[in-house]
Amino acid sequence: MFGKEEKSVYKEHGTITVPEHKRKKKRTYDDWMSSLPVKEEHHEIKDPVCEICGAKMVEIGDEKAYDELVYSPAKFYIRRHIVHKYKYPECGEKPEERDEPCHIIRAPYPHAMIPGSYCSPELLAHIVYEKYGKAVPLHRQEKDFNSKRIPLLKATMSNWVGAAAEKWCLPVVEKMHEMLIAGQIIHADETTVQVLHEEGRKATSVSRMWVYCNGKMNDRNIIIFDYQPTRKGEHPSNFLKGFIGYLVCDGYDAYNAVESAKRCGCMTHTRRGFIQALPNDQKLHNTSVAAKAVEYFNKIYHEENLLADSSTEYRYEQRLAKIKPLLDEFFA
Repeated sequence: MFGKEEKSVYKEHGTITVPEHKRKKKRTYDDWMSSLPVKEEHHEIKDPVCEICGAKMVEIGDEKAYDELVYSPAKFYIRRHIVHKYKYPECGEKPEERDEPCHIIRAPYPHAMIPGSYCSPELLAHIVYEKYGKAVPLHRQEKDFNSKRIPLLKATMSNWVGAAAEKWCLPVVEKMHEMLIAGQIIHADETTVQVLHEEGRKATSVSRMWVYCNGKMNDRNIIIFDYQPTRKGEHPSNFLKGFIGYLVCDGYDAYNAVESAKRCGCMTHTRRGFIQALPNDQKLHNTSVAAKAVEYFNKIYHEENLLADSSTEYRYEQRLAKIKPLLDEFFA
């Protein structure tokens, strides 16, 4: 899943008949242009007169010259929440005649998303999207805000992102985790990651990012990244507790700790092992056992690519008819 670009051994295949399937129609220029609001700019002549005779002219109509797509830069403003208060008309008029304190009510209002902060939902959404959707780090966002005369510090944005993740995103991730465990298939892998400022650990320490996802044919695709400081088997065991489906992963022993799951080997990792075993001698390259094994995988992947847009039922039928025989030959 996290491997580097691999060299491969491919051979040309004969004519392939691709089964009929529907592809999503791409949006045309007119489609997306028509979905946007239009602001017309009218170009007129004040008191038009004929250049030849000097007579006053009258308008006979107009025509479109051209359209252009306009980008409006972000605008900042303060949204000040003013809460109105109410009391009975007689409250406070003659307090000495009242046996009970005056009853005052306030209009309901939305509480701040992050208590004690001036961060709005719109601002936080922009910061999070820039950081995770567009890979713009917070220190670059700080420079961008400063260029717009908004002195927003990187540390402040970091606190906002952390607070929002814990309060608003964590419940969503927990629900995704429940849905993932309740499914039938989970793909798992892990890769190294370095954390520079982690309490109790050196900056040179190597940590792990474990990733879990369901199958791409699921109605809801779920991918969850689970950071852990080590590569111990207790991490997948704890994360996948209660999962009784099929676990697709590499041959790392840590996954043996997930006792309730049915272990399945990852074909990509298997193929990678044979690619690494290919001899450097070009004379032996295509005739070696490793090359023959890679060719089996190429044929399997070729058939899988033909089924990319197929239904689950058709994919299952074709796998039994075309891919299973290839696997039987490979393991024979």
